[in-house]
Amino acid sequence: SECIDADLYLKAVESLQKVDPSASSAYYLYRLYNSKGQLAEASQALNQSISLLDASDVKTMAERQLELAVFEFQKQNHYSAAVAAAKKAMELDPSMTGKAYLLIGTIWSAVPCGGDEVAQRSKYWVAVDYMQKAINADEAVAEEARGLQAQYRRYFPNAADAFMFDAVDGNSYSVSCGGMHETTTVRTQK
Repeated sequence: SECIDADLYLKAVESLQKVDPSASSAYYLYRLYNSKGQLAEASQALNQSISLLDASDVKTMAERQLELAVFEFQKQNHYSAAVAAAKKAMELDPSMTGKAYLLIGTIWSAVPCGGDEVAQRSKYWVAVDYMQKAINADEAVAEEARGLQAQYRRYFPNAADAFMFDAVDGNSYSVSCGGMHETTTVRTQK
């Protein structure tokens, strides 16, 4: 009801969760904490919600894992935790694979990478790889993934710069950024 004070309502839901823990009340706590900017509490509540779900409800579990991935990425900048949650979502429900790959590619495009110019831009090779996986997995996300691929390709290094750092088109390249590691293929702007 609109006349319920939000703080009072939050305290009531917290009390209910302590007395009778459930996936639905933990999820509601996550939403309340998130709306108040209490990110540590929100993360804990969402994880608790996932752990309290019935193991046979894999669809909801996968949806919450994907929501956790988005939360960890957008609100907390926990890139590797976000990727792990997205991968868990598609493990649980293969129908979420396209969305998960799209999110993982987006995460890779945003993660800060150190090193030389090629090392800093190598994340875009990985992001494009994941966009291709999203395209192959789910036609519903294909148009968005293609658009993002085109955007990320603009950040590929040019061939001369890549050559200066021993990166040659078609060669294998190991990328490490933000606690994440992938092997990809060198690509340059033509």
